[in-house]
Amino acid sequence: MNSYQLYVVTSLGLTTMVGVGLNILLGLSGQVSLGHVGFYAIGAYTTAILTTTYGASFWVALAVAAALTGLVGTALALPALRVAGPYLAMVTIAFGFIVEHGATEWRGLTGGANGLMNIPPPAVGGYLLGERALAMLVLGLTAIIVGLFARLARSPWGLAMRAVRDSEVAAGSVGLNSVVVRTAAFTLSAIVTKVLAAPCEHIVAHNSESRANETGRHRRSHNSESNHPNSL
Repeated sequence: MNSYQLYVVTSLGLTTMVGVGLNILLGLSGQVSLGHVGFYAIGAYTTAILTTTYGASFWVALAVAAALTGLVGTALALPALRVAGPYLAMVTIAFGFIVEHGATEWRGLTGGANGLMNIPPPAVGGYLLGERALAMLVLGLTAIIVGLFARLARSPWGLAMRAVRDSEVAAGSVGLNSVVVRTAAFTLSAIVTKVLAAPCEHIVAHNSESRANETGRHRRSHNSESNHPNSL
């Protein structure tokens, strides 16, 4: 497969993972989130900043960003769970806008609208992962997350989320704490979204670099043909 086909396959895996993350929140626990991209951005920027500015390993940055995103998800759940329905949607939308404007305006940390440059690719045993290896990494993560979601849905925590979703009063009557269950759903959903965001910035950076190199080759080839026209 060429670079574009690898990019499409990788994007498919990333979209599947973010769908699984949102399904934990919306499908299992019945909570609406329209600002889920905020978790995505926090995870992506955290990984990119740690690897570019501080020279951290991709895998260390992945763990740190997952913990940070989980904490942000928990912190957002505490005030958000005091409201429901359209009011919960408004809180999550506001969260998404806050993260977006913060990332755009905090130029010294995030690079502003231009973003971060020269993001190093992940490495395994000193071997830098190329486009094909990154695609395989994303597909592997997708399979793992889909499998874990299936186990979560059948687990006691998954059943508790469904019970709270269907009837909070009935769930409370059997000893389930709806606040704890919904907070856990927010946290897990944020962590899954972060796992998707971790390889995303590397994939986008590699795709942009590949396109830039390809454009440069085409321009050099065109210039060479212009400088040496065929004689009649």
